[in-house]
Amino acid sequence: MISTGAVLGVDIEGIDLAGILDTETINAIKAAQAKHLVLRFRGQNLRDEDLLRFSRHFGPLDQAPVNSYGTTWAPENPEINAISNILDYEGLRIGGLDDGEAQWHADMTYVETPVHACALYAIEVPKTGGNTDFANMFAAYDALSTEIKERQ
Repeated sequence: MISTGAVLGVDIEGIDLAGILDTETINAIKAAQAKHLVLRFRGQNLRDEDLLRFSRHFGPLDQAPVNSYGTTWAPENPEINAISNILDYEGLRIGGLDDGEAQWHADMTYVETPVHACALYAIEVPKTGGNTDFANMFAAYDALSTEIKERQ
């Protein structure tokens, strides 16, 4: 593991998420996630099934929201939500969140029990922009004064 130097996040190297991972490796990944909150695995080449298999190690998966076409973006794997600004040969979107549509959002904060984790798999990333930011709400809370923490 290589720390990113930020208040959260670590790069994990030498693990091929497309393969079958042993219990020891999964437990080490879960421990890293508990400590660093955000894990980055560079250089992966995953099929949808690989991503789903890896993600299931962290718990049951949610269904992706239904898109404007009345289905999920990956109907054969309804747990996958595609984010893309690419149009297919008929001019139809192949994923949600068009070109810069989501300037800021937080995943699943509207549900009573938020999900434990979210897996993002980038297939194509622009040379500039396209940033994904993460916030460590544990560190933000810890930085509050006692007076503010005691407010109800």
